[in-house]
Amino acid sequence: MPDKKGYIIDIDGVIGKSVTPIPEGVEGVKKLKELGKKIIFVSNNSTRSRRILLERLRSFGLEVGEDEILVATYATARFIAREKPNAKVFTTGEEGLIEELRLAGLEIVEYDEAEYLVVGSNRKINFELMTKALRACLRGIRYIATNPDRIFPAEDGPIPGTGMIIGALYWMTGREPDVVVGKPSEVIMREALDILGLDAKDVAVVGDQIDVDVAAGKAIGAETVLVLTGVTTRENLDQMIERHGLKPDYVFNSLKDMVEALEG
Repeated sequence: MPDKKGYIIDIDGVIGKSVTPIPEGVEGVKKLKELGKKIIFVSNNSTRSRRILLERLRSFGLEVGEDEILVATYATARFIAREKPNAKVFTTGEEGLIEELRLAGLEIVEYDEAEYLVVGSNRKINFELMTKALRACLRGIRYIATNPDRIFPAEDGPIPGTGMIIGALYWMTGREPDVVVGKPSEVIMREALDILGLDAKDVAVVGDQIDVDVAAGKAIGAETVLVLTGVTTRENLDQMIERHGLKPDYVFNSLKDMVEALEG
């Protein structure tokens, strides 16, 4: 594959699965840094703040700065704060998302006071919280989704992603989000390019999901690399390509294998 100045790299399914590192992914990042490449980790994770992800990556043995992490929680908070500073927000999300929303100067309120509904994953979602999200959605307020992920690669296998809540709200109300911030949306990808200071032609987008990472790369006109350490595996690769109607530019078993191909 052609050498690039920068790499936009997914975290879950590429570098680690929850708190467990993927050794080939960690080694691949270290080698890219040794080669002097610009890297930004772009994650659709909607339950973790930058602080939490930074601690996790460092626990994997990676020397990473906060400016190298662009997570959907942070990107969502920045998007709303630019659109309406000090906005009142109701969210389905966990503490990681709430932390980033508050750091951006946004006010967390109940559904009947909110100007924005922000949907993010919540591993403890219940009937009461889903009812509040439904009522916020029916009020017609601005509806922002942190990401559209249908599934999430946990340590012990796939679990429901934010798409579980988006899908339920759509089925009940007919409404889709007004804005989706996370991949494959251009919102988070354009911000990643801006942080890197590079054009799309100068980067490759690396991830483990065709409908999320590969689609995100193609949305900005970047070359795409699919690694088989997460949701997509060697066994389901052809099925995933057929299902989503997208084909990555390159496929490698792991990030380490991609870097070894770069080195020749």
